[in-house]
Amino acid sequence: MEPSLDEGRFTELMEESQDLHSDAMRASREPLDAIVELGQQRRAAPDYADRLLHEQQESRRRVSRSLAGAGLAVGGFAAYAAAIATPAYAQGGTDLDIDALQTAVSLELLAVDAYKTALTLDYIRANKTITAFAQTTMMQHTEHGKAFNAKAKELGGKEQTMTNPKYTPVVMQMVPALKAGGPLDVVNLAITLEDVATSTYVKNIAENVTDPQVRNLFGTVASVESQHLGTLYAVKALLEAKLPQLITVKATGGAVDATKLPAAAGGAFAQEVFKKTDLASPPEEGAVA
Repeated sequence: MEPSLDEGRFTELMEESQDLHSDAMRASREPLDAIVELGQQRRAAPDYADRLLHEQQESRRRVSRSLAGAGLAVGGFAAYAAAIATPAYAQGGTDLDIDALQTAVSLELLAVDAYKTALTLDYIRANKTITAFAQTTMMQHTEHGKAFNAKAKELGGKEQTMTNPKYTPVVMQMVPALKAGGPLDVVNLAITLEDVATSTYVKNIAENVTDPQVRNLFGTVASVESQHLGTLYAVKALLEAKLPQLITVKATGGAVDATKLPAAAGGAFAQEVFKKTDLASPPEEGAVA
């Protein structure tokens, strides 16, 4: 009897993805509410206005010293220095938490648009598993974006309704090639977008945000994005091996005979020992002014 791929976790990628997504969204509700509460407490503090004024003055002094040290006319740059030295939240904009949430929304919206475009392509619809993955993943990105937006608004920020300004032109330029190309072109684009999102959330956790509840929030969503990325790498390995018929799971056609899988499929999920963040978007990239 030929060995077959386990019909549990490894042959139910769609079900596992949805379970992971649901768990992450449930786990995010408490930290998101805590973020809102902390933001409200910070803004309600008696010395909030005084602290903002002090930060502005210190920032302006630092900018003035830097400009003077560079041999520039400080007076000519007064307005510029005042603008960049004023904290974003003091200008009626957003603080780092809201910036990060709004940038996350812009990435999620872009991913939704990309998967929506992919689902219009005949060669994507021809594979039931890829279609199911795209539909499920698009729904998850939609829910992530809504959750990020809701909490950004609760913190006092504006709703983000636009896709990411840096990566949107990249996707738009690739649409004609996708229509004339094949599944591997779509998968490579999806890998880039999922990598950007995962990298951004991981970097937010490690460097950009200091509140433990905010880090926890990005961690819960990053786990879902990582699962998307791993699945896409496995699909890419099968496409590059010219074995699209092996892209199937129990939910969309049955288990795959493990003996037929190419060697590349075995290492598809282990692209990085530690997640690199070279593609990470900074918090301000998708912030709403």
